Amino acid sequence: MPETAAHTRGGFHLYARSMADPVVIVDYDPAWPGLYAREAESLLRSFGDAEHAIEHIGSTAVPGLAAKPVIDILVAVAEPALLDASAEEQAVTGEEKAIDPRGNDAHVGFVRGIVGCKFTYRGVNGLPGRLYFFRHREGRSAHVHVARRDSWFVQDQLLFRDWLRSHPHDVLAYQTLKRELAERLRDDRIAYTNAKRDFIRDILLQAGGVGPWLHES
Repeated sequence: MPETAAHTRGGFHLYARSMADPVVIVDYDPAWPGLYAREAESLLRSFGDAEHAIEHIGSTAVPGLAAKPVIDILVAVAEPALLDASAEEQAVTGEEKAIDPRGNDAHVGFVRGIVGCKFTYRGVNGLPGRLYFFRHREGRSAHVHVARRDSWFVQDQLLFRDWLRSHPHDVLAYQTLKRELAERLRDDRIAYTNAKRDFIRDILLQAGGVGPWLHES
C-alpha cells in the first residue's frame, strides 16, 4: 500500500513505494553514492537546459548509516507551474499504477521527462506540493521527490541529511533505533515510520528545521 500523509504522523518522511513490503534495514553500501550519481545524470539530461537542483537525500545519502536500500533523489525546482498537479486524479491507496500527468504544458512535459527515465509517476501521493516517482527493478529501488526550492520539505530534507553527515554519534543512535524498530515492526511500515518521528523531530529542531509538523503535538 503506497504511504500517504493520512497514514503517518508528520509530513517529513519519504514515502514508500509499497507499504506492503517488509521493513528491511541493510548495512551501509559504499556503492550507493555511485548509484545516485547515475540516476542524477540521467535525470539532468531529461531536464534539458532547465537548471533544477538535484540532491541525494534519505538514509542512503549518509555515509556509514544502515538503511532501507532505496536511493532517494530530491529535485528542487523554482517554477510553481511544474508542480501543479491539480488537474490529475489522486493516487489511490493500495495501488501502484501510474498517474497520467495532466494540466499545464510545463508540468506535463516535466513529468514525462522523468517518466522517460523509467520512473512511475504517482502524483502528489498524499503530500501536496511534492511530486513523487518510483522505480523498482532487478532488486534496486529509487524514488524521486520534486518540490519547490524554498519549500519546507526541501529545507528539512537537506538539514536532516547534513546534520547526520556531520554528527556521527547521531548516526549511530539513528541506526540503532532503525534496526530495533525494523526487527519489532518488520511487517508494519506505517508503525515503523511513525516510531522514528520523535528522533527526526529532535534532530530537525536542533538543525533549524522549518516544517509545520515539527510543532504538532
